[in-house]
Order: sequence, then C-alpha cells, then structure tokens
Amino acid sequence: MKVSGAGRRLILLAVLAALLETVAGTDLTLVYLLDTVGQPKSNLAGLVPIMVIGPLPFLVTAVLLASVIRRRLREPGPLTRRTVVEVRVVSGLGLPIMIVGGYWSGLLAALLGFYQGSPAAVPLTIYAFSFLAAIIVDGITLVAALLHRPEELTRQQR
Repeated sequence: MKVSGAGRRLILLAVLAALLETVAGTDLTLVYLLDTVGQPKSNLAGLVPIMVIGPLPFLVTAVLLASVIRRRLREPGPLTRRTVVEVRVVSGLGLPIMIVGGYWSGLLAALLGFYQGSPAAVPLTIYAFSFLAAIIVDGITLVAALLHRPEELTRQQR
C-alpha cells in the first residue's frame, strides 16, 4: 500500500477520531448504567432515551469511520477520491450531531448530582475530557479531509 504523507495522516486522524468517539460513547453509557445500578429504585426505562441521544451519535460515527478505514486498508495504491469524500461526509455529518447530543446528554448526567468518589463520577469526569477530545479530533479530521486533494496526488505519482 503506497500512500502519501497527507493520505497517511488523514487515515491516522480518522483512526484516532474513531477511537476517541468510541471511548466517549462508552463513558457516557457507563455513567448512566452505574447510576442506575447504584440506586436500587431508579428507573432505567426513563434513562434509555437519554442514553440513546448521547452515545449513539458517537458510536455510529465511529463505526462508519471504521468501515471507511477498513475498506481503505484493503485497497492497494494511493488514497482514492472516494475514501476522502467518505471521510468528509462521515465527519461532517457526525460532528454537529455529536456536539448537540453529547453535550445535552453529558449535561443531564452532570445534573444528576453525583458526589465525589461515587462510581458514576469517575466515568463522568473521563467523559468530559473524551467528549472534547473526540469533537476536536473529528473537527481536525474534517478539516484535513477538506484540504486533501487526491487528484493532485495521482497526477504526481504517474
């Protein structure tokens, strides 16, 4: 697989974005599950919509990026225009949905009032950082994909 430096960086950014999105989605789900388990009379059915609104955009975007990366690793040669466009679409559509859904779900989790040292407080603290990291890296991936010109690379390599 012969890929230029810019193409390799784009794929690495997409991998990092998918990993951070998976961590953020998992942390947010863990916050709500630990809160439900920690309170014997809590209502899991009431938290299911909130658990879907927050982590689902992260996990769907991560799965879509992973499928683009997996398909790219099977293709020989330089980075194709199709791969760059797919990364642009997945990052561009996923970013605003992750920001809105992750923010509101994380805000509700913070408003549940966990005391310091509770089982749900640790993943909530990790989520605060993983949320920001996932949003920042996905934004950087989107900008890198928008700036990447696959046509120029194929002309130079001929």
